[in-house]
Amino acid sequence: MIRLVVRKTAVLLASALAGSIVVFVLMRLLGGDVATVILGQGSTPEARDALRAELGLDRSWPEQYASWIGGLFRGDLGQSYAAGYDIFDEIVARLGLTLSLALISLAVSLLLGVIAGTYSALHSRDVRGGFVDVVAQLGIAIPPFWVGLLLISFVAVQLGWLPSGGYIPWSESVVGALRTLALPLVALSIALTGVFTRFVRSSMLDVLGEDYIRTAMAKGRTWRGAAIRHGVRNAAIPLVTVGTLQLGGLLAGTVVIESVFTLPGLGRMLMSAVTGREAIVVQSLAFVIILVILVLNFLLDIAYGLLDPRITDAEGAARA
Repeated sequence: MIRLVVRKTAVLLASALAGSIVVFVLMRLLGGDVATVILGQGSTPEARDALRAELGLDRSWPEQYASWIGGLFRGDLGQSYAAGYDIFDEIVARLGLTLSLALISLAVSLLLGVIAGTYSALHSRDVRGGFVDVVAQLGIAIPPFWVGLLLISFVAVQLGWLPSGGYIPWSESVVGALRTLALPLVALSIALTGVFTRFVRSSMLDVLGEDYIRTAMAKGRTWRGAAIRHGVRNAAIPLVTVGTLQLGGLLAGTVVIESVFTLPGLGRMLMSAVTGREAIVVQSLAFVIILVILVLNFLLDIAYGLLDPRITDAEGAARA
């Protein structure tokens, strides 16, 4: 297990370094003149040159990259060119909301997906299992932003049960935070729950015919009891892989949902930075999002190793 953690840590660091380089280069290739955005089209070339020198935009790419990546380790990402806020402090202030949305929706989707997928597999030959399968397919097909708009229209506007936007921090009120995040979480979780339901159902159907299920039944367990006790754990192994693959799409969906529900997370910050051509803000945000995905992938890989001992056995055999 230690070898697995060390290897995955090395992969995480190498991937983070590669991601930082890609983000930096892409932002420079996209072009755009921040000095013109700040000073306006009527500014003189001399004034724009002076502002570029002040912001460090006249330096070479390697110098700019070294300064930026060094600031990441020091917790100093500089100032927003136009808005003037400290980028690191702003990211830290908004990161909690985005992570709350992503992690809670992932946890809820996993839980509901396991329950619904197991139920569908156990009733795969009757109408109940077919109904769950159809609902899961519909959930996958509906875009989260469209679900969000429907929820705002009916639940928030017409029924008035929950707020249509805004955010109350967890530190101020747990109930208030849950109320403001309820609709965004539902919008994010529906499609993800459908994906997990389909995979759990498929995995459960595969393991229900295995010998250990029959052995458990021979020891006195019912078919349903044996399937739930022994089948769910084995069916959960590919579910971790699916969850890992869904992380990127989940965070991308979080960015869109934050705009739909006017939530002050990283998504809103990113949209504002793109509109204002704030290259330093966009590249820092993009790298933070990449880093979050890499860290969550790292944790899921470790969880995968704990769930499936064959992975750690393979690590040991490769070293032997």
